[in-house]
Amino acid sequence: RARSFVSGLLPGPLHSETFVPLAAPVVAFTSDLPVLLIHHFDRGRPSANTDTYASVQLYEPDTNGVTSLTNLPSLTSRAIVAARGSSTEGNSKVSLKVEFQDELGFGRSVKLLGMPADPDWVLYAPNNFEPILIHNPFAHQLSRDIGRYSPRTRFVEVYLVQKGLGPVAQSSYFGIYVLEEKIKLDDNRVDAPKLFSGQNQLPDISGGYLMKIDRPDPGDGGFYAANQGVLYVSPKEEEIVQPDRTAQRNYLQNYMDGFGSALYGENYRDPVQGYRAYVDVGSWIDHHWLNVLTFNVDALRLSAYFYKQREGKLHFGPLWDFDRALYSTDGRDAQANTWRSTVGDLGTDFFNYPWWDRMFTDPDFFQTYIDRYQELRLTHFSTTNLTRLVDDLTGEVRQAQPREFAKWHYQRASNSTYDGEIRLLKTWLSLRTAFFDSQFVSPPSF
Repeated sequence: RARSFVSGLLPGPLHSETFVPLAAPVVAFTSDLPVLLIHHFDRGRPSANTDTYASVQLYEPDTNGVTSLTNLPSLTSRAIVAARGSSTEGNSKVSLKVEFQDELGFGRSVKLLGMPADPDWVLYAPNNFEPILIHNPFAHQLSRDIGRYSPRTRFVEVYLVQKGLGPVAQSSYFGIYVLEEKIKLDDNRVDAPKLFSGQNQLPDISGGYLMKIDRPDPGDGGFYAANQGVLYVSPKEEEIVQPDRTAQRNYLQNYMDGFGSALYGENYRDPVQGYRAYVDVGSWIDHHWLNVLTFNVDALRLSAYFYKQREGKLHFGPLWDFDRALYSTDGRDAQANTWRSTVGDLGTDFFNYPWWDRMFTDPDFFQTYIDRYQELRLTHFSTTNLTRLVDDLTGEVRQAQPREFAKWHYQRASNSTYDGEIRLLKTWLSLRTAFFDSQFVSPPSF
């Protein structure tokens, strides 16, 4: 890392070059997936509460479809990294947040594998709950297919160098990861404008606000509204509690209180006085169905994002965190023909969780919910489409998955082969949609 100096002039720009020696097995490594090499410069495993410097190099398949670390990287960048995840934060196969930075330590927008440029990304580590490796890409793709933004994803293989400054050894191979867009307010991500300090008058103050229902991060307390604890995401809590944002905080609290009063009030079904004046019903229904279809046992109560547009209503989404879904090894989502799990802590009660409990007592909401399922059942929720999506995603990782299992030794639900996992998921999806079909009166056929 260097810069030039001449007497009487400002210093020249900072410039870095990264040179990474490779041990013999890594020199010979090839893949049909892109590969990320993350060097943590002898700092050990990235911690969850401290951002630390790393160098990131991205290697992509050449014209023959082969990725090799002896080829030139398509991206080399400074970055900060940190471990992430709530229940999985301590896993040996660590998930990471990654923020790419320029030479001065500011966010650097980078375009990765065809996804829109941004500084902020997540490297999600498929874990022992999903030996099929595709749960998050499956849910996110299905959401985008039905017209609801969800983070774009790409499969990659990762080398994470935690210790040492010598040649990168094969022991630094960390397996298959999912490179995901971080949920944030942005033109290419969540469709609401970011709110800045000083925007305290209408219409600016009306949005955007990004919130979630989840376990709080260290130092966060959130706020309570409409019978539910809510956490700030954007603006962050450390920002919105500042004196110059008091008007924003009060606006959001009053809006959410008004939503609660309308939802649990006597006229809650009224389109003007009731909850419909506050929520985008279509987004709520789609979010619910995507979680119910995949049987996400943590849905609505953990990693549940929602946002308010400027001069607009509350939209539910985007989706996040589907490791314990889609017939995972968690077990609570194993039974396809039930609305709620019958084992363990029973998971989320989809129809009796705060907010949703009241909406589903509205016959018009429930009928719209049924109509939407039966509409999607003819297209994106069809058995043919769901099995095609399974085949497409598992096809992307088929060549790399033996290396993943050799590294982490997950117990497969089928106790057999990767193809066995695929057959089990396809069968489960077929049984699950057949169960939903049996619950509703069939729509008329003209």
